[in-house]
Amino acid sequence: MVPTPSSDPTPHLERLRTTARDLVSLVSGADVAALRREPAPGEWSAATVVAHLADDELVWGVRLRMIVADDRPTLTPFDERAWADRFGELDDDVRDTLQRWRAVRESNLRLLDALVEGEWQRDGVHPQRGPL
Repeated sequence: MVPTPSSDPTPHLERLRTTARDLVSLVSGADVAALRREPAPGEWSAATVVAHLADDELVWGVRLRMIVADDRPTLTPFDERAWADRFGELDDDVRDTLQRWRAVRESNLRLLDALVEGEWQRDGVHPQRGPL
């Protein structure tokens, strides 16, 4: 969630930080085979969900940078299912995927921490979702 112009971004940033701790806690003790198991045919395994989080964090990082650097950029949509099908199995171990996600999340947090007052009010336009 992007803060509104009158809101304090601090609680949102803290939630983004705690998500990393929560996700690491959930994955670190889990059995690798269990993380790869699909709960039902066609449903994403926990490993695929983590891969999706890593991909989504990457996309949001690019979008965030576009919003900060450009005036109302068009934010390109992506097919989450196609990305999960193609990139969900890139890493042999979900912990490697988690490391990729954490690296991108930390980079995005550094950028968010560096935003100045007027940058919080900037937006981009998603063709399907409108202004973000």
